[in-house]
Amino acid sequence: MVNIWLNMDQKNDAKVINIAGKQRMLTQRTVLELHRLFVDEKGAYGKLQLAREEFDENFLKLNAATSDYRRFSNDKIEKTMMEVHTHWNRLSELIDHYLAGDHNLDDLKTIYDNGDSTLLLMDNAVTQYEAYMMEKRNMAYQIQVVLSLISFVIILYMGRTTLQIQRNLETFMQRSKSLTGGKEIPVKSNNELDIACSHIDYFLKNVEEALQSATDAIEKSEVATAGLYAATPEAKNLLEQSEDVMIQVGEELHQTSNRLKKLKNNLEKANALRNPF
Repeated sequence: MVNIWLNMDQKNDAKVINIAGKQRMLTQRTVLELHRLFVDEKGAYGKLQLAREEFDENFLKLNAATSDYRRFSNDKIEKTMMEVHTHWNRLSELIDHYLAGDHNLDDLKTIYDNGDSTLLLMDNAVTQYEAYMMEKRNMAYQIQVVLSLISFVIILYMGRTTLQIQRNLETFMQRSKSLTGGKEIPVKSNNELDIACSHIDYFLKNVEEALQSATDAIEKSEVATAGLYAATPEAKNLLEQSEDVMIQVGEELHQTSNRLKKLKNNLEKANALRNPF
C-alpha cells in the first residue's frame, strides 16, 4: 500500500517540480524577450506575451484551491509563492508601463532588477518543493522500514508456531502409534492424519472388543452368583463389590470408546479440510 501511494503521489510530484522549474525559466524568458523587444527583434512581442500568459497559467495551477497540485505545499512554500506573486505583479505592471510607450533605460533596469528578484524567489520555491518532496519520501521510507520490521516479527512468530505445530503433530503420531504397541497397521496413504486415524481405529476396535468382553463377563457373573446369594453374608458382599467394579470398568471402557470415536471423527474432518479435492 505504501508503494502504491508513493507511485500515485510521485506523478503529481514530478508535475509540480516541472511546473515550478518552468516558472523559474519563464521569469528569465520574460526579461529576455523584453530585451529583444528593446532592440527591435522580430517576434519578440508575441513571445513576451506568451511567456507572461504561461507564467500566469502555471501560477494558477500551483495555487488554485481546486488544483491537484495544491496539496503539494506547506506554509514555507505558500509564503514564498505569495512573495513570487507580489514581485511578478510588480514586474507585470512595469512591463505594461514600458510597453505603453515610456521607453527609457531606467525603467528597463528596474524591470531587470525585479526580474532577478522574481527569479531568486522562484528558485527558492523550487528548492522548497524539492525539499518537501524529499521529506515525504523519507517519511514513506521510514514507514516501509517499520512495516518491514513488523512483517519480519510476524514471519518469525509464524515460523515458531509452525515448528511447534510440527512438534505437537510428531508427538501425537508417536502416541497414536503407541496405542497399537508398535504393530504395523495398514493405512490408506502416507498422510499423517490418515496414519493416526488407522492406529486409533485399530485401538478403538480393541476397546470395543474389551467392552463387549466385559459386558459378557458381567452377565455370566450375574448368572453364576445368582445361586450363591443364599450363602454367607460375607460372600454376598464380595460378589456385589465385584459386580460393581466390573460395571464401573464397563462404563469407563464405554466412555473411552466414545472419546476415541470423537477424536477419530475430528481427525477425519481435519484431513478432509486440508485435502478438499
